[in-house]
Amino acid sequence: MTTDDPGSDVPDAARAKAFGAVAAAYDAGRPTFPAEALTWILGPGRGLQVLDLGAGTGKLSAVAAELGHDVVAVDPSQEMLEVCRRRPGIDSMVGAAESIPLAHASVDAVIVGQAFHWFDHARALPEIARVLRPNGVLGLLWNNADTVVPWVRRMVHAMQGSDHIGDDRFDPMPILLQSDLFALVETARFRHWQDLDRKGLRQLALSHSRIAVLTESRRDAALDQVDALYDTTARPPEPLRMPYFTDCYRARPSDLANYRRTLDAPVAPHL
Repeated sequence: MTTDDPGSDVPDAARAKAFGAVAAAYDAGRPTFPAEALTWILGPGRGLQVLDLGAGTGKLSAVAAELGHDVVAVDPSQEMLEVCRRRPGIDSMVGAAESIPLAHASVDAVIVGQAFHWFDHARALPEIARVLRPNGVLGLLWNNADTVVPWVRRMVHAMQGSDHIGDDRFDPMPILLQSDLFALVETARFRHWQDLDRKGLRQLALSHSRIAVLTESRRDAALDQVDALYDTTARPPEPLRMPYFTDCYRARPSDLANYRRTLDAPVAPHL
């Protein structure tokens, strides 16, 4: 229940595309991101032009908009963006991290929630650096379940399979540092909780790529395990509280990135 990328025989490309088929479950089941985490990345002000890349159904976009920023959500899945478009204050467009449909130096911040591990980093990082203004910021966020809690460990087992071993949390630090396009990489962690009823826990499971790509019979069997876990753990009418750590990474464009940008195109004016 971390990067949606546990061991599986299904190719990554197929699993990345699986989210569109479960857009409603993704939006209903996935947790939001704590406002404190995004404020740490963007700063305490308002009115930044923010690109949410790999935005999905707009969970992170909504937090940025509520903080008073101008947000454009970009995602390759039309189905996910259809859900995102129901949220107020967010522009959206179909596009990929490897070919961002925005002008050079057109945004103050690029934020990525629960998606950076799916990118082709060799192509995506130059694109992110291209659209960022000088002194802009890249923020990466992951909601990671706190598996110290016994029932959460059982939930991970149900969703990721009996062959899952160890911690699959994705560390972007080596990729950022090796790219030479970003500098001053900082990290922070924020704790929060998600309240779930029986249906919500099932939707959370269904929103994970390993479950989404299973055959119907195997998916039903996995969801039956999730239902059983709820029935033996929850104490209705009190919600089941899923504990999360939100791991955040904040980086600035390097001098090299800023230099390359000036060679490619002039800086776009603030709107």
